[in-house]
Amino acid sequence: MHERNKGRGIVGLFIIWMFVFGFLLICVGGCKNQTKLFTVGILNGPPGLKSCVEGFKAGMVELGYIEGKNIRYIYNGSIDTKEEVIDAEIKNLLSQDIDLLFTTGNEVTIRAKKILEGTDMPVVFGASSMVKEQGIISDLSHPGGNITGVQAANSLTKALEWMSIIIPGVKKVYLPYNPDDSLSIVTLEQLNNYKPQKGIELFVQKIHSIEETISTIEKMSDIDAVLRIPCPTLDNRNSELSQIAVKRRLPLVAIYPFDETVLITLGSEISDMGEQAARIVHQIRLGVKPADLPVETAQVYFTINLKTAEKIGVYVPDDILAQAKKIIR
Repeated sequence: MHERNKGRGIVGLFIIWMFVFGFLLICVGGCKNQTKLFTVGILNGPPGLKSCVEGFKAGMVELGYIEGKNIRYIYNGSIDTKEEVIDAEIKNLLSQDIDLLFTTGNEVTIRAKKILEGTDMPVVFGASSMVKEQGIISDLSHPGGNITGVQAANSLTKALEWMSIIIPGVKKVYLPYNPDDSLSIVTLEQLNNYKPQKGIELFVQKIHSIEETISTIEKMSDIDAVLRIPCPTLDNRNSELSQIAVKRRLPLVAIYPFDETVLITLGSEISDMGEQAARIVHQIRLGVKPADLPVETAQVYFTINLKTAEKIGVYVPDDILAQAKKIIR
């Protein structure tokens, strides 16, 4: 009888242990299913930069990040670039337990730098320009902080060179900018050592609204072309400037992708900068610190719009077309 009870006790203990073991397996499996997704907060400024966000997400997919499976995005669309609006959105994203902040455009990146400097929150930017001159990064090769990313290439003087080649006879070029837009100011610094090509005169005008710019293009009879640089005051309504330039049969050249009416664009593709930034984010996810990841400069692409060329009476030779990355026909 004693041996029988002993055997029953062993069986009972075995059953209990099996139950405990099974319970632990369920808990472990449940924990695995509840593993926290890699969460990226996205802070996008001007609507024109949304393709950078799209490029970023596409680049993450190529690297094996599937939304809902191993990555989560918190993105509330383009926001106003007023400081108080940007700051509120950064606070909102931080409250949602993000692992990394991805920014586009100089305004939001500058605020993210200021607010998160000295923290352990990684910040990766895309579609930003002149980041060293803007004080976002002090050393492009060795950022040394919690922020790094991809900046647009400086192509202003090269755009002027192409303008003189493609549009022979151009003498006076209109370049509007708002002195309150810091990005425009630092972009213009590229012209400090510029030597006019074939007698080209730059008419650099301080403006404070798109209406003022349109009025100048409509009324000035002695300008031969319009040159566009990044200018938040004008960027969101750039298509209006393109249309008035076409109406006046004036070539419009840009160093930043705007709308598809621009005759010549010589600059970095916005979506490409997003894809490039994705590779940086992947390295951070693998454990590399932003401080050790050099700022990358995006490639410059040459785009020519033959539809616009025909409308304004500009002939683009075949040897020039052969050098373009993209031709709009």
